[in-house]
Amino acid sequence: MPSHSKKKKKKKTKKSAKGKDTAKGISEQDQERDRPPVLCISRNKHWRYISSYHGPWLQLPLELLESLLLLNLDPATLHAADTRLPSLPPNNISVPPQRQRDRGFASLSDYSPPDSPRTTFTALPPPPSPFPPPRPGKATPPPIDPGVFRSVTHIRRLIDEAAELSVRASSGLSAAALGSMRGGPGMNGSAWATAQSLGLNPLGDGGNGRNVAMSAMRVHRLRALAVQKLAAAYKADEIASSVMVMQGGSVFDDIAERVLKVDPNDVDARYVHFFHEKIPSRQLAESTSTQVLDELIAENPHRLEFFRTRGIVHCFRDEYALAAKDFTHALKEARALRKARYAHMNGNLGDKQRGKGAKKKKGKAGGSKTNGQAPPNGTSASAEGADTTDGPGSESVMLHPSVLPDAPEPIEPQCLFLRAAAYLQHAVFLIEDAIFKLEGIRKVPSVDGAEMRLCYVENGRYGGVEIGNPDGPLGNPSGAKLQAYRAVLAEPAFREHIVTLVKKSMRDHRQFLSHFDTLEGAPGFADADIAQRTEYAFLLSESLRPGSQSSPPPVPDAPPMFTTYHPLLVESHFSILIGYLMLGDFPGLLPAFSRTAALVDGLEGYPVFLPPRSMAQAEFVEVLERLAKGWRNGIQPHSLSRANSKQLAIEAPSPRSPKAKAVHRIPTPPTPEMDASCASGSSSHAFGVNGSSSSSCAVTMHPSSSSSAYDTPSASASTSSDDESREDLVEALDAARILLAPVAKRQREKAQRAAAEKAGAGAGAKNSNGSGGGSNNAKKPLNINIPLHGPRVEIVLAWMAAVFLCELDSVA
Repeated sequence: MPSHSKKKKKKKTKKSAKGKDTAKGISEQDQERDRPPVLCISRNKHWRYISSYHGPWLQLPLELLESLLLLNLDPATLHAADTRLPSLPPNNISVPPQRQRDRGFASLSDYSPPDSPRTTFTALPPPPSPFPPPRPGKATPPPIDPGVFRSVTHIRRLIDEAAELSVRASSGLSAAALGSMRGGPGMNGSAWATAQSLGLNPLGDGGNGRNVAMSAMRVHRLRALAVQKLAAAYKADEIASSVMVMQGGSVFDDIAERVLKVDPNDVDARYVHFFHEKIPSRQLAESTSTQVLDELIAENPHRLEFFRTRGIVHCFRDEYALAAKDFTHALKEARALRKARYAHMNGNLGDKQRGKGAKKKKGKAGGSKTNGQAPPNGTSASAEGADTTDGPGSESVMLHPSVLPDAPEPIEPQCLFLRAAAYLQHAVFLIEDAIFKLEGIRKVPSVDGAEMRLCYVENGRYGGVEIGNPDGPLGNPSGAKLQAYRAVLAEPAFREHIVTLVKKSMRDHRQFLSHFDTLEGAPGFADADIAQRTEYAFLLSESLRPGSQSSPPPVPDAPPMFTTYHPLLVESHFSILIGYLMLGDFPGLLPAFSRTAALVDGLEGYPVFLPPRSMAQAEFVEVLERLAKGWRNGIQPHSLSRANSKQLAIEAPSPRSPKAKAVHRIPTPPTPEMDASCASGSSSHAFGVNGSSSSSCAVTMHPSSSSSAYDTPSASASTSSDDESREDLVEALDAARILLAPVAKRQREKAQRAAAEKAGAGAGAKNSNGSGGGSNNAKKPLNINIPLHGPRVEIVLAWMAAVFLCELDSVA
């Protein structure tokens, strides 16, 4: 009996445990059911800077894109553009008014031939301003960077071919049958449109091609070949390839995965599957490890694109030191390969010359080497040894070094830009991490993937960054919040680490920009001071910001700066300006900002690229607007405001005034002094690959006693006397006020306009109620303007308030 009772007890225990497990399973199912569904998208859709690569190159016919590439490489294209057709007699055809700032290809809104009844040559807008001439002995840079232009053209061909192979493998169609479908109505000869059928073949075979089922091995080979082409496209430029792949819909969704089922060791399939693998949206860091890339690098250490991709993944995972290491390795290896290729080419050329009996005197072989600089006896020696081609009228035209075979491969500027971005983001990450520890909160990813902002800190010890507080982003200078933030962020070792990272970022951005040459226009706006040029730069930057509703300032009469276009150029320029803010170098920021605005205004990537949506540009302007709205001492009258109490020159009503239409463009001759200042960091000037002034140049306009780009006000205070330190702080505060003056002015104008519209709407509603009419009750459309800036704005503001603004407040 005792044993029997024990058995009964055991059965009761098992039953109760089973009931608990069942209840637990039901509760887990309920939780799983209540959890919101997670959107899973491919990994490559999370890549940064995708919005910079959109443009007509994604849809243009491949033959037209290749023709544009050849025109871009030919220096005679720009020279031939100077030849103008004689004006035709006027006609009575009405022409739509041209927008104020339409230039270049974008201004040609009508492409009708001259004989068309719709329009004639007179219907076209006036030709744009001529390009500024290059300096004597220097070649004219191409309109679009040849490296990125070749890459996107190569990517278009590879991905189009891969799409066709993928469609054939999925549908079982032969090449002839697929060709007949592509020629059908509505297909436009595109494999993308044909992919909509995916084996359904609604047009029928048509008798062109066999209708025989493919073998499994042939289907696998087609997919493997498509994957090889996709891997080659990602090797050329993974950002542009990601944009192009997204145009194809679901054609490439599982192609690499199917290849891996047959051959798990296929290197190209593993690389492509890494980009196409579905992961939860906005959770790339949590859903991605570097294991696949580590294995690929271990098996193929010569594939530099694997290092570049792994560095990007490290950036997503906040492992910036490892990312910089990968980018540095890829950059060094790419440069070594270029040098070896250049030596090999020169060796073959020397062998050919010796085979022809050419004789050279000893010591004369390297006499024509100039390292991109003009020779001491002028430019004739450089011109004689330069590569030339035939131009219009049998005129010899110099070839730009970027179109020559020994030009850097696209991976070099890519890694320079990515390493610069990694350094800057590393500094921002360290500041954010220190602030979260100070506030006593933990950064956790949200359900929707939104990033935590310091201006919305809940349950923090000090409350994070404040918006609209006239004392500054961190409140009262004597308050506990600012003192606590300053004790952490202004600690000497931490501050030095942040400054070093920002310096490295600005250095790499300048080296990236030095690959793209600039043609300087004639100096204009010469009698305007730095305050007027800064106001023009802000109005220009605000109007060019994506989503902006403000009208641009008047178009300058002088020829704009002409810079070789690259999709990441705007992001790089404004990243340098953010670096100036983080270094507290307001005197150096003013001329750099003025020049950057003029350069960005003259950029033209059409008809290949659309204007980029730059996150750095939006964040820089947002920081200025936050400072103008929330720092009382920064919007006080500056030293030039009394002299300019009248209307500014750029606001003059007379359209003929040169001040009303010109941007200050300062010529930058390649002098040794300028080179030295660039190396020391007092200016963002750099020379291009052929010695002409680079688009990263910014001439230092402030006196020599001011702090340079690498010397913050407090750093100069530690190495100079108290009087000199105070002078530097006073100068930096005055420069900050000059920078924020146009921002505060625009904010006052917007507030007055909004108040007037509100008062007018109230009066209209009152009149309509009294008269009984309903014509004034029409609702105005909502102006939905989604901010493009990220959490970096609040981090930069907190850093500036804790390290620099409090020092500037001491001399206000």
